[in-house]
Amino acid sequence: GVSDLESLLALGDKGKCIATMIQGVTAKTQELLRRKAFHGILGMGGGQGTDICASAMRSAPRGMPKLLVSTIASGKATFGPYVGTKDIAMMHSVVDLQGLNFVTRGILANAVGAICGMVGTPEEAETKPRGIPVALSMLGTTTPGALRVKETLEGSGYEVVAFHQNGTGGIAMEEMIREGAFRGVMDLNLHEIGDRFVGGLHSDPQKERLEAAGEMGIPQVIAPGSINYAVWGPLASLSKELKSRKYIIHNPNMTLVRLSSDELRSVGKLTAEKINRAKGPTRVFIPLKGFSFPDRENLPHWEPEGNRAFIESLKAHLNPSIPLEELDAHINDPEFIDPVADVFLSMM
Repeated sequence: GVSDLESLLALGDKGKCIATMIQGVTAKTQELLRRKAFHGILGMGGGQGTDICASAMRSAPRGMPKLLVSTIASGKATFGPYVGTKDIAMMHSVVDLQGLNFVTRGILANAVGAICGMVGTPEEAETKPRGIPVALSMLGTTTPGALRVKETLEGSGYEVVAFHQNGTGGIAMEEMIREGAFRGVMDLNLHEIGDRFVGGLHSDPQKERLEAAGEMGIPQVIAPGSINYAVWGPLASLSKELKSRKYIIHNPNMTLVRLSSDELRSVGKLTAEKINRAKGPTRVFIPLKGFSFPDRENLPHWEPEGNRAFIESLKAHLNPSIPLEELDAHINDPEFIDPVADVFLSMM
């Protein structure tokens, strides 16, 4: 009521006012969703408006059109806090949103056209699985193996949803597992766990990776894809210590740097502790000839002593009741992927 609003304003606390507005718009969005009162969300604003609008959009289901016109959709500001794990389209307003002028008229007209186009998309755009839904974790450095296992599973009546392990994709996967979206998980890339341990750019911000499938008790097959390196910024920004390690310049903004043996020993223990909490069928597979594309003999990331430190630590801390199998192959080799896929299919 008005008295509540007056009391809130009387506090003179801008942060408290915005937090209350965020709670209110989220609750209102949920109420309108239950009534099926709208089919898409269009928002606009500066920093505060973006925060408030994005909170409403994050509370809406994936697949519902969401477009946010924002002054901060460019520059050094990160989109992570606003977009989260939802399919929000961010459109740069270029200028501040202070009324209509020859710049904003065109930009806002485009925004209206975009949201109307999305809302007008035929609802037949399939949002139901075409087969038994399973999740697959992957990254560019494990793509060949991931594509092979995807093809195998889809040939057996499964629909495979692949999640990019970049600090957001893995959390989206965990969220959807908890929502009951999947019947099983091929968790063949654990990059975010190693990256988070050293504070890289692909850190899992919520420490949740490798936990949801175990909590839900659904079948999961696990392999340590890409767990042995972290992603850092441009080479020039790296410390002297990081530059002394084996690294690859992935692009001008990303450098892939191996974890040290000591770090991998700790990551192995952490990984085992997460796996040990699983309530459902769980199998672990280790590729002895490398965990990612460049982690292979004669390639830039090959450092078998580090991999061995991870493997030994994982085995030492893993519950003996959880089967672990070491295969003398690389994670992208058919000799690794095919038996792993066979085991997953038998578990399912």
